[in-house]
Amino acid sequence: MRAVNVSQYLADFFGKLGVGELFSVSGGGAMYLNDALGFHPKFQFIATHHEQSAAMAAEAHARITGKIGLLHVTSGPGGTNAITGVYGAWIDSIPMFVVSGQASTDRLISGTPLRQLGVQEVDILSAVRHITKYAAMVTEPRMIRYHLEKALHYAMSGRPGPVWLDIPIDVQGAAIDPNDLPGYTPETPAHRRSDAYLDRQVTQCLAMLEAAERPVIVPGYGVRLAGGVESLQRLIEKLRMPVVSSWNASDMFASDDPLYAGRCGLFGSRAGNFAVANADLLVVIGCRMSIAMTGHNTALFAREAKQIVVDIDETELNKPTLRPDLPVVADAKAFIDRLLARAGNFRRNPATDRWLSVCQDWKTRYPVVLDEYRTLPEQVNSYYFIEQLSERLPSGSIVVTDMGTSFTCTMQTFATKPNQRLFTSSGLAAMGFGLPGAIGACFANGRRRTICITGDGGLMFNLQELQTIVQYKLPIAIFVLANNGYLTMKITQKNHFKRLVGSDPSSGVSCPDFVKVAQSFGIEGAHIRSSADLLAGLDRALAAPGAYLCEIEMPEAQALIPRVQTMKSPEGKLMPTPIEDMFPFLEREELRRNMVIPPVQVG
Repeated sequence: MRAVNVSQYLADFFGKLGVGELFSVSGGGAMYLNDALGFHPKFQFIATHHEQSAAMAAEAHARITGKIGLLHVTSGPGGTNAITGVYGAWIDSIPMFVVSGQASTDRLISGTPLRQLGVQEVDILSAVRHITKYAAMVTEPRMIRYHLEKALHYAMSGRPGPVWLDIPIDVQGAAIDPNDLPGYTPETPAHRRSDAYLDRQVTQCLAMLEAAERPVIVPGYGVRLAGGVESLQRLIEKLRMPVVSSWNASDMFASDDPLYAGRCGLFGSRAGNFAVANADLLVVIGCRMSIAMTGHNTALFAREAKQIVVDIDETELNKPTLRPDLPVVADAKAFIDRLLARAGNFRRNPATDRWLSVCQDWKTRYPVVLDEYRTLPEQVNSYYFIEQLSERLPSGSIVVTDMGTSFTCTMQTFATKPNQRLFTSSGLAAMGFGLPGAIGACFANGRRRTICITGDGGLMFNLQELQTIVQYKLPIAIFVLANNGYLTMKITQKNHFKRLVGSDPSSGVSCPDFVKVAQSFGIEGAHIRSSADLLAGLDRALAAPGAYLCEIEMPEAQALIPRVQTMKSPEGKLMPTPIEDMFPFLEREELRRNMVIPPVQVG
């Protein structure tokens, strides 16, 4: 093998991963890396206009391909700008390989009291060590293979996540002999669970499933990370039990599947929340059960249900907001496959048939989109828009949302079809994810039509990436929910303080006409200003051959309902309600009729 420098070796290593694109912003502190990565024949160097966007695009790319996301940044601000996107991947367990440039090894502040010595030097590893699975500086050129192999192993094994290698500029250009590099041998985990352990847990799980009258299966994104979606679908068909999904697992089932009961959480559906609240058994697989799912009053979440919780990360099973009766430390797919293999003689409780009917009845009686949403004479209700958009998108479509209204309305309303993908970076929930996320997903999907649902507030965070869409001729349909600011914050501030701050034009936040902005980039666009214009406007946007931006003018103070709302006592104390008691609050008698278990009155 020819002699190469460290950067060329790294590029060859990335080229063998089968990842088609690497996302980056070039910079002087990474010039050798820029050159090696920018001209490698096995992947394309995608230049975004901000490192946060590059990181978010890499995350979305990994979600679609199931492979590791590749991110390359320069020293100093290149690394610090990327942190928000990397943090999102950390929380949602998305594998990402980050490589940053750094000042020369003889210009580092290590061991000194200085704040900076080298040009654009930042001690980036201290900043990212707690949001990555592995973070190291490559100071010895011969150790590049070791660090690359170790970082890749950490990123992809166990609970996936981002890793970060920081490479000083003198090391980047250092010559090495590829045949004389020490490699990395993974260590055997000290506490690996045995097959016998998994068999015992599966045996107990089957017994609890057979005894349950009101079981609910709750899958999370960990099922997809483990490659277990098809196995999960077979398991659900075998067990014939209702499924309530987390947000980022909502695309694993078609919404009209008779076994699908809905989505649960603070902005879930009434049907999904009723199912979880009334269950006598929850089987949670690959889902960390965040506060956004359980509600803030975790003591009242599924309070009369036994809980089987399967997670590859044991720390998630021991957190104070969770109370598993049967904790299972296991890979989600391994658990599902073992359960399937043992379920041949499964004896389903006859009461489950009645329970399934009850769950479907909730779906019918409590739709998210109400009739009055469809007939606004001026402007467009966001729930109605999402309903109509989802009806028009075929199987196989990819939909990426931003945060705030674009996220909550979509996750509550969007009716998924087989093989569709619907996601956002939900753990960190950073505004601005939608546009770069759609860019990463579009590349990962062979540059086919991709849908981005964002808000006027969220789009402003990474507006510059419209030029990335133009540069690479990406057919992304961008739908902007325009409510003149941050609608979620407006609702929160009015409810708690009766006044606004930094959430609309009167309090300091304003947004431009995005159609004009898009046109200035060379992207076609149009406004949809009323319900009467919605259907034709949607059809026009979806038929456009290239990029298209559609601004949906919605009421500035539209209610975001249903939602789990925290109440305030006369003394000012915040009192979170259980997830089954959603706002607008049902009449107490109606709530009682929907509760199999005793209801709880808060306040």
